[in-house]
Amino acid sequence: MKIPICSICKGGKLLCGKKFCPIVQRLNFWKSTIENVKDSFFGTTPPSVFVGRFNYPNVNVGILSPPVEIDYAEKLDSPEIWYKEQSTIRDILDYRSEMIHSRNIHNVKRPKGNLMEVMQELAISKEATDIEVQLKSKPKFKFSVSNFSPPIGNPALIKNATITENVKVARKVDRIISDTDLNATKAVTSLYKFIPVSKIEKIFSVGLLGLPFQRKLVPTRWSITGVDDIIGKTLRGKVKTYPELSEFQVFHNEYIGNRYEIILIPSPYEYELVEIKQPKSVWNPYGKQPAIYSDYESYWGRKDYASATGGAFYAGRLSVLEHLDKIKRQAAVLTIREVLPAYYAPLGIWQMRETVRGAFENKPEIFNSIDEALKRISTRLMIPIEKILRKSKLFQKIKKQTKIKKFFKQSL
Repeated sequence: MKIPICSICKGGKLLCGKKFCPIVQRLNFWKSTIENVKDSFFGTTPPSVFVGRFNYPNVNVGILSPPVEIDYAEKLDSPEIWYKEQSTIRDILDYRSEMIHSRNIHNVKRPKGNLMEVMQELAISKEATDIEVQLKSKPKFKFSVSNFSPPIGNPALIKNATITENVKVARKVDRIISDTDLNATKAVTSLYKFIPVSKIEKIFSVGLLGLPFQRKLVPTRWSITGVDDIIGKTLRGKVKTYPELSEFQVFHNEYIGNRYEIILIPSPYEYELVEIKQPKSVWNPYGKQPAIYSDYESYWGRKDYASATGGAFYAGRLSVLEHLDKIKRQAAVLTIREVLPAYYAPLGIWQMRETVRGAFENKPEIFNSIDEALKRISTRLMIPIEKILRKSKLFQKIKKQTKIKKFFKQSL
């Protein structure tokens, strides 16, 4: 994989041949714009809301918006658009640098006041919305990053927020959030039919789904994995009713320094994610050897959280199950994620969901055996396939089953 020139240059060496870096120029523009904001501003939110998790249950809750009115606000907080347009890491950091995180502290079970009402209205809005924000303090130009959600920048304490136009809400979304007899699981799966997953995560996070006792603020990090898990489990129940796939298939995709190899194996449903974090990548910056982690799910699912790979497990599983549901087949699935040095800044687990989805838009490579499939993907990986397979519970199980079948054939 050729490393993008921006990943090497990072704005300082002008390797592209230009006299100045347009990305750094935009970052400097927004730094100046944000630091000049005083105690209030009119802006356009994508819409975007964020609920923190530190000091739970009393957490930071807020709105993200640039301090000016713009006509491309939706692009500032839409993973689906970022992947579709193949936005680079620098592009996405640029988008996120434009927004001020206007926030204050709320108890998740007892949120109150004008800000909460505004956040909930924005979360269900189907398009970008103009707002007026009054601040208690000037924003600071700085970022916080996470492996789960896109970068959050420019924090400032908020005094008040007002929506300055009519919020447009899709009728089906309004009906689902108004139904207090619909539990959270059914509400999420109902919304999944109509709006993007990233939008459901926001609605779930601001406490608008489920039975009355279920409705509370959910930290954004938890809502992302929670929504992926809920939808995934629903799809898994359907997929397990389908006939087994009849051939070995391999799908491949790469995006912003993340390489994916997905092997579909003729078998009842199982799923495993193996992650390889290469040296000099964001989560293994000083390591001399690749760090390898894995999480596995049997036909019956798993009871505990996939702690080794975290939210990536559920994001990838959702995309895999979407594909199996589409082709009306079940299979055992081994997903390999290789995090490359080109992934130098964490942007959130959305990139796995969207890149694996993108892999299934390509035609599969067809093979007669698991060995042939593994031989093929080994040509694209930086690490010997044997090191990966030693970490794979699914592969060890398949090889054992193959040996048993051979034994019975010989006995007969």
